[in-house]
Amino acid sequence: MQLLVRGPWAGLRAVEAHEGATVASVCGLHTPAAAAAAHGAGLRIVCGGRTLHPLSTVAAEGLPPCATLQLVARLRGGGGDGGSTGAESRSSYLEMYMGKRPDKADPESERRARWTTCQLSGMPLQPPCVADELGSLFNKDAVLQALLTKSMPKSLGHISSLKHLIELKLEAAVGGEQGPGEAALEGVTRFACPVTGQALNGKSRFVVMRRSGHVVSERALKEVPAVVEELVGYKWGASDLLPINPPADEQQELREQLLLKRTAERLAKKGKKSKDKTAAAVGAGGDGATANGAGGGSKRAAEGGGGSTAAAAANGGAVAAPAAGAAKKFKAAELKPAGADDTVWNSLFTSSVRNTGSSNDFFTRAANRGA
Repeated sequence: MQLLVRGPWAGLRAVEAHEGATVASVCGLHTPAAAAAAHGAGLRIVCGGRTLHPLSTVAAEGLPPCATLQLVARLRGGGGDGGSTGAESRSSYLEMYMGKRPDKADPESERRARWTTCQLSGMPLQPPCVADELGSLFNKDAVLQALLTKSMPKSLGHISSLKHLIELKLEAAVGGEQGPGEAALEGVTRFACPVTGQALNGKSRFVVMRRSGHVVSERALKEVPAVVEELVGYKWGASDLLPINPPADEQQELREQLLLKRTAERLAKKGKKSKDKTAAAVGAGGDGATANGAGGGSKRAAEGGGGSTAAAAANGGAVAAPAAGAAKKFKAAELKPAGADDTVWNSLFTSSVRNTGSSNDFFTRAANRGA
């Protein structure tokens, strides 16, 4: 049978082979030692995408007539080191890169941005600067603009007015008189501690004096507290210190304290409003009762006339009681309709009639008549 052999050194050639010949001999590797050497050197004999063993026979491999045998150099490469061995599947490739995450911001750049730029506008810090009650730094102009336009982000919802901010007194660093554009350059520091000279760049802890707004380093508070006291002009305490850009745990604690403080202020304000409303109601009620008791009843009785009688008749003859708290009691004579006889009117409310000498009243007269 005739086979075609393609090798890296001889191109394509036709070879006569019988079924008992080995694959290596057909390809020109006549001795077993040469075949083993070629196999160890990395040569592969491939037919139809299938690798053939060099010492196997043509019949054993099932090669058809005119089959093409290719001698291919075996590629050397590692596994898991960026190379390819040809045995990797797509799933193994995906698993290798599944653990990778998107590129994160450089921690150094993130730290520098927190300490040298406004946390609202992203612009370099430029006096006048302020700090909120959580220790974050802002440009005052940016905060004012957000308050006026009501565009404050939800993350900064605790800032609703300027009374929630502390205006800072910052000390310019040596050589730190650059413009706003130069402040964002690498290695440029604009502010420093006025006592120790440490740069305000996040490498050292700084605090804000709540009452005065001075920004000093914690090193100054520990080493020369008297100098800091002279700088701010009063004797400071631990409650007067607000850390700048504190760690996450300290910032969470500050947030909880701020929430409790705002809640207490809201309840106190609500209680004060309720007390003021109660006092106003009591004062208004006293004045109204006095005024109504002094002359309101008599005036209504004098002006009512027949109207009062009609109202009494509509209610089944009952006369409306005077207003609560009135100082003067109404008399029946004041509610007498115009043209009514005094004797008849008075008999409605008395047990006897003086002029007639009768001992019965209007309500018992019918019963006595039947007797």
